[in-house]
Amino acid sequence: MKYHSFKNPFVLRLLFNKLIFFSANSTQDTLPIDFTKVNLTRQSDINIKSPTNTRGCWITDLAVLPGDLLLLADINNKSVKLADPVSGQLLDQLQLPGLPHGLCLLPGDRAAATIQSKSLIQTISVANKKLVRQDVINVIGECFGIASVKDCFVVGLNSPAKVALVDRQGSIYKATSEDSQGKTLFKHPHYICVTTETAIQVIYVSDYGTKTITRLSVELQVLQSFTDPALNEPCGLVPVGGRQLLVVYPDFRSTLSVLDITTEQFMTLLGEKEDLNCTYCVAVSHTLGTVYVNDWVNGCDVIRQYTFK
Repeated sequence: MKYHSFKNPFVLRLLFNKLIFFSANSTQDTLPIDFTKVNLTRQSDINIKSPTNTRGCWITDLAVLPGDLLLLADINNKSVKLADPVSGQLLDQLQLPGLPHGLCLLPGDRAAATIQSKSLIQTISVANKKLVRQDVINVIGECFGIASVKDCFVVGLNSPAKVALVDRQGSIYKATSEDSQGKTLFKHPHYICVTTETAIQVIYVSDYGTKTITRLSVELQVLQSFTDPALNEPCGLVPVGGRQLLVVYPDFRSTLSVLDITTEQFMTLLGEKEDLNCTYCVAVSHTLGTVYVNDWVNGCDVIRQYTFK
């Protein structure tokens, strides 16, 4: 395992009061585990290709639902999928009006997916192991990363790059693209998560263009920024409690790492020996004690699962 120190360039600049919404936001009550000390053991892969898919799956985001089912965004097949990691079965597939990218969970057995090619957010019912399209929310700008905070969405937008608070009707009522010194914060804000730290919600944004992870308040004020040559190009991220994040990097040989916010250290959990390819997203089930990541194998993604203890 490799350690690298983060240099925090801002003095003022990712839940744990009660853990909420792991992955893209699933509710699980448990004590935090120190992921700098876990052992990950690979289990069987999950095949998420449907017989109706005409192209290889490319999973851009994962979410763990209540009940530990997996919700997946498949950009290649313009669909959201539902899988049971215990049985390894694909339960349902829902065609979408464009290319999905990000996922987040919503109250009431619902979820939302960004449709980057159409500049919209699609809400989805995920009840009774079935996926049903609900509302379409139009947004100005290409939509990528998404999370839910309070009564609105936090969305990563391109053209121009910014992170915005978007209400349930699609109106942007606040956005940020620069820090207090006028420095550009984002180039590709493609992954976002929200977590609770000491009873206060905070937002984390990974940006592979600027090679940073930025910590924001719910009012989009910059609280902290993590950047280091070892960080490379961060993509999917998920809070795991104890002020730690799991982060993936989709290099030719992808890696999974843990960022410890308190110590400002970055540690590789899955590295070159694991032979991960094009890994863009990560999710965690604390009740099953499992980490999920996508892996590109022979032109199609599978979901790798690793148990931890």
